Amino acid sequence: MAMLIGVMILNLVISFLNARNVGRIWAESKAVGGWVRLLAWCGAIQSAVGFTFVYAIVVSYIAVSTGYLPASMLGVLSSLIYLMIIVPAIGSGIIITIQSWINFAREKSLMNLGVAGWNTFAQAYNTYNAIQSFGPALDTVQEGLGGLFDGDSDSDNSTMRVILLAAIILLAGVMTTTVIVRRYEASLPVSEAVRSGNRDLEYR
Repeated sequence: MAMLIGVMILNLVISFLNARNVGRIWAESKAVGGWVRLLAWCGAIQSAVGFTFVYAIVVSYIAVSTGYLPASMLGVLSSLIYLMIIVPAIGSGIIITIQSWINFAREKSLMNLGVAGWNTFAQAYNTYNAIQSFGPALDTVQEGLGGLFDGDSDSDNSTMRVILLAAIILLAGVMTTTVIVRRYEASLPVSEAVRSGNRDLEYR
């Protein structure tokens, strides 16, 4: 339990920092466009995924503890949320990993090498887990959501609650990131090159 709480806190901190950093470059990324804008969106996605992960654990625990959701549907809810976030998480992670190697190529330092190496390891690990887990998670969701079509009112209610909770959790993760990005938007000065309308600049 203590380890799970520690992981949740770590995810909250990392997600907050990601959203804050995205907010600081959000205005300039819109002006620059291209790769910089893509990186900003990837950072926002990573933040939203992190918040969604934490909210999923908390909401699932509350839903089962209060009897709103049967314990047997907990796996269905977890699998549904996993399916909703894994593809954008992997996709944005690949872009961020590529950028970390670009940073190392531009400035060969031990820190940049460490960041690039860690990102590569984490991305490979996450991708491997996704390959192993996607199929079973999809099977679990398909079996669990079958309650919508079997005519069982109890099963139907549980299924609708799973869908509703998954939507709320995902929305909460996205909205939390959006609020933080807006809070820190343009808190760093926009570069003079962007102010003068020069879009052909090297972003550093």
